[in-house]
Amino acid sequence: MQIQIYGAGIAGSYLYELLSQNGFKVRIYDLRNKPDCRCAWGIAYNEAKELYRKIGVDLDDYILSIPKEVVINGKIVLKNKNVYIFDRKRLLEDLWKDFEFEKAEADIVVDATGCSRAILPKIENDSIYYTIQTVEKHDLDENIYVQMRKTGYAWAFPLGDRWHIGAGDLSYERAMELIHQLREVYGIKDRGNECYCKAKIRMLPPSECKPIVYGNVYGVGEAVGCVSGGGEGNAPSLRCAWIFYECLANDKLDEYEKRVLEEFWWIEEEHKFVRAVQEGKKFTALRLLPKVVSIESKRSIQQSVKDIKNLLNLLRW
Repeated sequence: MQIQIYGAGIAGSYLYELLSQNGFKVRIYDLRNKPDCRCAWGIAYNEAKELYRKIGVDLDDYILSIPKEVVINGKIVLKNKNVYIFDRKRLLEDLWKDFEFEKAEADIVVDATGCSRAILPKIENDSIYYTIQTVEKHDLDENIYVQMRKTGYAWAFPLGDRWHIGAGDLSYERAMELIHQLREVYGIKDRGNECYCKAKIRMLPPSECKPIVYGNVYGVGEAVGCVSGGGEGNAPSLRCAWIFYECLANDKLDEYEKRVLEEFWWIEEEHKFVRAVQEGKKFTALRLLPKVVSIESKRSIQQSVKDIKNLLNLLRW
């Protein structure tokens, strides 16, 4: 049985290693010739470390920073619990060293092409956000700085002696507006950058990214909505790839879509919450709030219902 993976980002690269290390015949292909500096440097550390261990990768070798706090709109300060900043680009570069990119007919095809979803059918009523990101040098306290509004947010992540500055919103123009606001609120001057790129991210939960399976094509990672309501897709994409591997190894690919939907129930809840906030549905948002706080307090940032209510008030919802 031959397997073809399209896309060598976080999910595709990880899945390729899982399959090749466990005796499967697998090829991988990517349009890029090297990884880029786009966003996704933050990762839910505990889960990701365990998953990378399964392919012989020590995530600690790629950790750039462990921010102490997350500062939102210059007014709300939350304790960081499990968000580590890792060198995503170098990790992928190291994995790619052993890859021979090629494509051919296969019995099973994996769409790990992220936002482009190049192999699976396009999603009706897709939800795409636009991101801008740069790598810059600054002298700031090692925290995560966020400037947020209902439709998106800008960020500054510490990368050791560099900073990743970026934003995501409904258009590139709105993302740039947020970056300007971030600089103003936190005094982050624009002194030029070492890297600049634009990208897109899909902000839909798995249930709205069907088909997850289409004939012999199986979606993995962001292509099928494995991105949290806050935009973190690294750890969920790794988990999704692991689920695919387990189903394949146990001859249970017919259960793959069901398992994805069951595993990522929490992403569904987070996206419902985000949508309710954006649409001004206060009752729905407040009903979902305790569950969302519980989810993210375990996997990312220590927060309380009061903290998020204060944030919502800042957003003038």
